[in-house]
Amino acid sequence: MVNRFKEYEQRRDTYKEQMDRLTLKVNHIGNARLIVILAGIGIAIGLYFNKSWLGTLNILVITFIVFLYLVFKYNQWNKKKKRAEILYSINIKGLQRLQGEWKSFPESGEDYIDEDHFFSWDLDLFGRGSLFQWMNDTVTPMGKEKLRKALIQPDKTADTIKGRQKAVQELANKIDWAQDFQVSGIIEKDMMNDPKPLLNWSHKMNDSYLKMGIGLVTKILPALTLLSIIAAFTITNFSYMVPAILFTVQIVLAVIGFSVRNDIMSSAGKYREDIKVYEKLICQLEKSSFKSPYIKQLQKGLQSDKEESVTQQMKKLDGVLDMVSMRHIQFYIIFNILTLWDYQCVIALERWKKKYGKNLKQWLESVGDVEALLSIGMRAYEQHQWEMPEITKERKVVGHDLGHPLLNANERVANTIQFGGNKNVLLITGSNMSGKSTFLRTVGINLVLAYSGAPVCAKKFCCPIMSIYTSMRVKDDLENKISSFYAELIRIKKIVETASQGKEVFFLLDEIFKGTNSRDRHIGAKALIRTLSKQNTLGLVSTHDLELAELAEESGARIANYHFREHYKDNKICFDYTLNSGVSTTFNAIYLMKQIGIDIQE
Repeated sequence: MVNRFKEYEQRRDTYKEQMDRLTLKVNHIGNARLIVILAGIGIAIGLYFNKSWLGTLNILVITFIVFLYLVFKYNQWNKKKKRAEILYSINIKGLQRLQGEWKSFPESGEDYIDEDHFFSWDLDLFGRGSLFQWMNDTVTPMGKEKLRKALIQPDKTADTIKGRQKAVQELANKIDWAQDFQVSGIIEKDMMNDPKPLLNWSHKMNDSYLKMGIGLVTKILPALTLLSIIAAFTITNFSYMVPAILFTVQIVLAVIGFSVRNDIMSSAGKYREDIKVYEKLICQLEKSSFKSPYIKQLQKGLQSDKEESVTQQMKKLDGVLDMVSMRHIQFYIIFNILTLWDYQCVIALERWKKKYGKNLKQWLESVGDVEALLSIGMRAYEQHQWEMPEITKERKVVGHDLGHPLLNANERVANTIQFGGNKNVLLITGSNMSGKSTFLRTVGINLVLAYSGAPVCAKKFCCPIMSIYTSMRVKDDLENKISSFYAELIRIKKIVETASQGKEVFFLLDEIFKGTNSRDRHIGAKALIRTLSKQNTLGLVSTHDLELAELAEESGARIANYHFREHYKDNKICFDYTLNSGVSTTFNAIYLMKQIGIDIQE
């Protein structure tokens, strides 16, 4: 039997062993560097005082060469050590997720919280303890954005969903590749910047530096100046005025437009580290082989030039940015005047942007799409017992042993549900804390997973493609003078309008109209449920209002009653969170009030 926990433990231990071994090696090389320097200098000093000038020089040269070699080896092994450390932490994270300790993960998607969204706030898709926090393994901001869209704005066509499912299943079987892909991003940079400024920079060009005349002058003039300087020192009677005049011309050129060029190069320099991360991820994605048509299509998004791979194109940009980085060397002012280096850099940058800049967005999006798929794929790897849902044309939802994916397996209670056809609305009754709201979220969040191409927390799940709408966590808005009841009406109006337009709607309503009096609530809820049941809808409604159960008895009603209940043992309340057919017959408000110490008389 597959045991993902043990697999993660084995991987963790393997990388821990590598990490310890490499740490020892790095420390040894570090110590060796110090010994070489001290020994070399000591021997050189001794030879110097013995007046062995040649020996002193030889020792210093040998010491320098050996020291440089040890620096190279130190950096090489330190990089391997860092890679092992990251892989170790990735597998630790996998163990934490399986143990239910994922709520401490730093990336919770809190920036994506939108309380006015059709369903994301109600279904805990973003924020602490959210589906995003549980799923996210992305490295780049574009990857996070693509994962967000996969949860709330997926391409909901049956073919696309099936294509994503196959891609997810393939990636779930490539854990080594998946973790290496993550490392490629993390090893270069722990935190990445918003890609929008980078993309804007890649599209914004200064065409004046692409004119042929500027390119020729800035290449020929420095060459002539250098030749004239050499000639002045080597050729008799060659006038020093020639290099002086040429050098003066270059000073003028270096001053003209300096601030513009400085801004262009400074902007490019800001993105250098991010570009290196994307370059590594693109390189790994380009050279990898996949069977899934969906991933192959994403790889095609990297094929913008038949002659050069995207990796080669990105390396060209990296080379230009290396040129730009020379601005930080000592005596750069003199170097820049002699070579017009600012011009060389800006011209190279503008040429790259003109030829390749328009493709950068597509490259980053392809990387982001793969990252989002990897996040889903790794959850499929971990939850191998979950099933891929079947997307059907029939307006019916079937879930066998359906559970909430964010609850620990030992806490999760699975229920079986089937509705659609002549029963398209389930009315869920039950006493306080019996599990009604959690069950609504269970169905909703599994639908979100299904549409994203992920496996669902069930042994079997079938669903049609529908638009999800919820009204569960409704709050008042004091600033705009909107009561919770009015806010709920706004949410429900969207649902009714969308359904009235003939669109297929899946709705989840939790304790509807709880913000008004019992008579209005009862009348309004009945009218709403009748209206929705006659549309192209499927939905669940939870309520404490047992009188609403009478709707199922009306002629032609497309409503079915289900309930949760509790029992008492040793004067303690117990919930089994099991869905039962029919109407609730249990009550616990008085008991719960007494349990927390509210002294009341019945």
